Amino acid sequence: MLLGFIGLFIVYALSHYWITIEKRDFFATVLVIVLPFVGVYYLGWMALLYCVLAAYLGTKAGLKKLHRSRALRVSFYEDGEDKPQQ
Repeated sequence: MLLGFIGLFIVYALSHYWITIEKRDFFATVLVIVLPFVGVYYLGWMALLYCVLAAYLGTKAGLKKLHRSRALRVSFYEDGEDKPQQ
């Protein structure tokens, strides 16, 4: 049972990492949708907590990689465009 939780955690974290890196990854999207149901069916409700933790850590790792590889925009304004005065 412990191996099931470890496997669920690793696969779910990897799928969130893949979705964060490449948004149109269909296989990872299917895994993100299906794995919590499979985990609850075979491992019980505790699997949802593992899925939430894995989603957080996988997304955090993906954002860290994206931040290292390219600059992420934090503003909605184009370069050189003035922000509205208040």
